[in-house]
Amino acid sequence: MKGKLGGILVLGLLMMGCASNRSVTSGRSTVDYNSYNEDLSSVRPVYRPTSVSSGKVTTPIPTTTPVPTARKPENRKPAAPIEAMHINRRLDMVLDTIAAQNRSIRYAPGFRIQVYVGTQRQEVDAMRQLITQNFPELSPYLSYNQPTYRLKIGDFMRRMDAERYYALVKRMIDSAQLQPDKVDIRRSLSIK
Repeated sequence: MKGKLGGILVLGLLMMGCASNRSVTSGRSTVDYNSYNEDLSSVRPVYRPTSVSSGKVTTPIPTTTPVPTARKPENRKPAAPIEAMHINRRLDMVLDTIAAQNRSIRYAPGFRIQVYVGTQRQEVDAMRQLITQNFPELSPYLSYNQPTYRLKIGDFMRRMDAERYYALVKRMIDSAQLQPDKVDIRRSLSIK
């Protein structure tokens, strides 16, 4: 049974898969698709040579005048690639404006460690002094929203850096928390 089915399958594939280079005949007409040829020289635009004598580069103007149908193939060497300096200048200008915009950005989303939340001014000052002595590279930020004082430290752009300092601060202060906040970009770059 397998032999008969395999033989029929192979015979069917051979009949379907064999293609010839014959012309296709349908009904009354015969069409040979391999010998298609059409002359498009009458619709091609013709460009006049550009003049470079005045120093200005002029763009060619297309015309729709018909060209003689018989063209000789030209055997010229391709010209050396011309560097487009005007594109480089425009690209430099765009990159300079992007760099200026990036320099003007001062704050970005990041992380800070909240060290103290409470109503006692003396405790906040003591906590700030403790942090400044142990971590001089971290900037303290004190905010007061009546009657609550909040002391946050650090300007971390990445959570990984914030967690490294958070582990050290947590040993000293049990109530410390890591919180997302808006941070100063320049100060975050100075933290090692």
